[in-house]
Amino acid sequence: MSSEIQVVNQKPSTEFSSQPHNQLFRVGGAAGLLCALMYFITLAVYVPATRAAPAPETPLEWFSLFQQSPITGLFFLGLADIVILILWGPMCLAFYEALKDKNKAWAQIAVVFVFVGIAVFLATNTAFSMLYLSKEYTSASTGPEQSLILAAGESMLAASMGTGGRYTGMPLAWLSGLIFSILMLRSEHFSKAAGWTGIPGLGLLMLSIPFAHYTTGGDTSSFQTLMISVTYIGGGLLSLAWYILAGLSLIKLARP
Repeated sequence: MSSEIQVVNQKPSTEFSSQPHNQLFRVGGAAGLLCALMYFITLAVYVPATRAAPAPETPLEWFSLFQQSPITGLFFLGLADIVILILWGPMCLAFYEALKDKNKAWAQIAVVFVFVGIAVFLATNTAFSMLYLSKEYTSASTGPEQSLILAAGESMLAASMGTGGRYTGMPLAWLSGLIFSILMLRSEHFSKAAGWTGIPGLGLLMLSIPFAHYTTGGDTSSFQTLMISVTYIGGGLLSLAWYILAGLSLIKLARP
């Protein structure tokens, strides 16, 4: 009789302990699918905008773009990356919970990389600062005031092209995803396709770091143009597939 009572008492505690994990897997899986959705939203903004006019270069051109289309200006300065990196938070926590039994030390390192990358990128991104400066420039009444705002815009653009978000923030998240992808190959909870799309996809995005300040429309050599196309386009397509496959695997893990 006492043993039956112990079994009855233990059963609810086991079910309760698994419930938070299921919720984390659902949230993390949904975050991965939302990251994939952001790719399509970004394309919907980028393609018509780049066909209409080349990307701005000077602060005055950026201010004009923000006055005409604030959403386009924000996307050009990394709004999609801001959303994606925020979504990386719950997604990587779900990865950690699902993969820590394969290699806890590397899973912990991957989590640290993600949150350091998020902090660095959000601290250095200038999208909303440029939007604010564009409004200030429009309302400025004198030439000296506009000159000061243009100088501030120049410094903001220099910061956005520096070593913060572009060369450190996003690459740390990609490196974290690369670690998790390797661990996925050793886990029965994730498909092999998830691991094998994440490794080359995120790896190619990391290889794109030296070419981050180049564009295919600028003065670039044929080798640079090839590397930009392979790393950005190839890495982008493979990472898109990785977000979908990994997100679906997490959601599947949450099912009773």
